[in-house]
Amino acid sequence: MSKIVRELKNYMAVIADLASEAEVWSSRPAWLEFAPNNVCNLRCIMCAQADGLPVEVMKKEDAVKLLDGVLPSATLWTPSALSEPMLANIRLVVDKCREHEVYLNMYSNCTLLDGDKFAGMADRIHKLWISFDSSRKEVLEMLRARADFDTVVNNIRGVLKVAAERRIPVGFVAVLVKDNCESMHELVDFLADLGAADAHCDLRVQPMLDNAVRCRDQNVFAAFTPEQIGKHLDRACERAKARGLNFHVDIDDPYRRNVVSKPPIERHITADVLSIMLEEVRERFPGFCSMASNYMKIEPNGAVFPCCRGPRELQMGNVNEQSVEQIWNGDKYREFRRRMFARDYPEVCRTCDVLIANPHFDKKTLQKPSPTAN
Repeated sequence: MSKIVRELKNYMAVIADLASEAEVWSSRPAWLEFAPNNVCNLRCIMCAQADGLPVEVMKKEDAVKLLDGVLPSATLWTPSALSEPMLANIRLVVDKCREHEVYLNMYSNCTLLDGDKFAGMADRIHKLWISFDSSRKEVLEMLRARADFDTVVNNIRGVLKVAAERRIPVGFVAVLVKDNCESMHELVDFLADLGAADAHCDLRVQPMLDNAVRCRDQNVFAAFTPEQIGKHLDRACERAKARGLNFHVDIDDPYRRNVVSKPPIERHITADVLSIMLEEVRERFPGFCSMASNYMKIEPNGAVFPCCRGPRELQMGNVNEQSVEQIWNGDKYREFRRRMFARDYPEVCRTCDVLIANPHFDKKTLQKPSPTAN
């Protein structure tokens, strides 16, 4: 059976599993989040790395065995563990992608990824996301501690040149904090000047999570009123429209914004089909988390979770103790699916945007008591 047939059959199995409200699934993870280590060269203040995470490394032979078991039916791979993927044996990552015909949905701080390195892996990139929060040197270097602003900017310029030439989707992620809120419109212009608009890029603004102690004085909602934040975001929207840059604020109303200036680049690969399938899941099965319908996160220590947030209370097992197959349809995954179908959501899911920000989701279901919630 060819790779594309396996992937398409797996997407259909996801829909069948959801439609039948099965606890034991015939589908397999279509999207893997895994890095063989959690090494990062930065200490971004909004990341748990800033508080000093212990280094975790999976043995190469164990990582290869894991990947050879998961990737044959997978479409996308996010090589992340609160880490920089360029430090996670990137040669192994790209080689395994080519071997199993898998595409990367990759996040990078662009301190080590330049245009030449990007060109060398571009054939396996579905989308590259670059973490870049401010066009002001002092703000970026404060938020992304240990980053050198000029190096990052030069690397981004090289990456965008390759992306525009080869039509590889690139996006930017900015965490909204006190020190970049007022200048978000400047970031829009800065990225457009670097070539982001020509490459059909989008800039996504996300809320800061309390993942680290050092970020707590950067709470934008404590520093500004909702009206002030809205005014700054509207100014950024105006610049995005003027410069032809797609701009999205992925924060609950009244802050959510969407400016689509140019159609996103599509590579017409199965990863695009997966994106369509996920939109169908959000619309047809809004009570079930779309991420949990196909996603598996595996940490370098072997811990397995059903979503990118990886809350400890939702650990499904450990690949050092069980196989991925045993975990995927094990007792914890089955109970998690049963609760999803019953709208008896774990507490961590009841506050997660992936579930409740879905416009098709019925928020009335959150008003029901959840006596078994963790």
